[in-house]
Amino acid sequence: MFYGDDFTGSSENLAQFHRSGVKGKLYLARPSAQTASTDALSYDVLGFAGTARALSGVELDEELDSAFSIMRTLNSPLIQYKICSTFDSSPTVGSYGAVLARAAAHFGKRDVPVLAATPDFGRYTCFGNHFARFADRIERLDRHPSMSRHPRTPMHEADLRMHLAGQTDKEFVNVTLPAIRNRSAMEERVFKAFQEGAGVIFDGLENADLAAVADLLWARYPTRPMFALAAQGLAQQLGALWARLGLLSSAEPVKTEIAGVENLLVLSGSCALQTGRQIAVAEASGWNLVHLDVSTVRSDDDAEAVAREAALKAIESLVRGRSTIIYTARGETGRLAGSDVPAERLGAIYCDVARAVRRAVSLPRIVFSGGDSSSYAVRTIGAEALEIAVFDEVQNCHVCRLDAPGDAEVDGLEVMLKGGQIGADDFFLRAKAGTSGYLAA
Repeated sequence: MFYGDDFTGSSENLAQFHRSGVKGKLYLARPSAQTASTDALSYDVLGFAGTARALSGVELDEELDSAFSIMRTLNSPLIQYKICSTFDSSPTVGSYGAVLARAAAHFGKRDVPVLAATPDFGRYTCFGNHFARFADRIERLDRHPSMSRHPRTPMHEADLRMHLAGQTDKEFVNVTLPAIRNRSAMEERVFKAFQEGAGVIFDGLENADLAAVADLLWARYPTRPMFALAAQGLAQQLGALWARLGLLSSAEPVKTEIAGVENLLVLSGSCALQTGRQIAVAEASGWNLVHLDVSTVRSDDDAEAVAREAALKAIESLVRGRSTIIYTARGETGRLAGSDVPAERLGAIYCDVARAVRRAVSLPRIVFSGGDSSSYAVRTIGAEALEIAVFDEVQNCHVCRLDAPGDAEVDGLEVMLKGGQIGADDFFLRAKAGTSGYLAA
């Protein structure tokens, strides 16, 4: 069971479970405790998509309480708090210290492992310091061109233990690569730290390192309940471990080929440099770009007007067969264009745009780009849950299908939820062409 601190990361976490055949469901709206309890009998893993990454103070506590109060009724000994693999957090926004405090209030005393590394996504932890890929380089997090200047949670410290020290009084110790690659040394270090009440920050440079950590945690969890702060690398390795152990409820084959679509709409609220590069590649390939100028949005009426104008421009382009990106920023160009507009309002604008376009155009798939704005857009759109339809290892991406009974505009809609830093430069081209179509191009 897991809670994801934004919707893009939540769907990615579910996809990493899914790739090994794990049957999972991600709640976009809070289910009743009874619904969750019933679903737990049919699914291997349940996820709760949230918006904690963008919240502070009372709003953060209320968001966590609304999910944790339901999760508590399921009595899971292993709970993952799915974090961004770039460790997005600060003492005031998306604080992991606040998360740990609410978790303790709901779930009691638990061991706290921390695993941010996700090698398949270019995220590495080495001797306690975290690194992330940017273009063809690997950058320390506090020197990363995007993350060091993130508009809401700029990363000024790559040492994860020091970063957490600014958010919580809980002690953390590092378990570094030499120990991870020596099972007895890792066990000794980890068990000692947990017995003393400290959390453990694990290194991870290769998938084999993460697999060793997942194996150790899984062997320990029946007797020591855990609350793990972990990116999608943990889900990937736990899913693979469960498959090897024969613990999965379904033997259905995983669909691995994304079908192409004739037309695609991308709704981007991301300020990330990588998303800017992806927009540029799509533009060079003939896609239509619509700049969503949110600088004038000061009220709900303004938001509705902006959404209506953007939707009309997108519809005009899409009916002519031209894929379209609506965006607020292009990396360094207008980087902070949307910084003064709350993510919740931007998400509502994109929700209105998506619905208007679906009413006017036969559009089977929409890409939402940007963790915070995507979270609010998908939460507002009215779907109850989603499941993974396809996981494509060639492109390392996935397609979700929304579940919204009785709502023809939303039910069955395919969505791809892309974090700002995620994906190659040609991500949007791949999302349109599909697996075979892109490889044949």
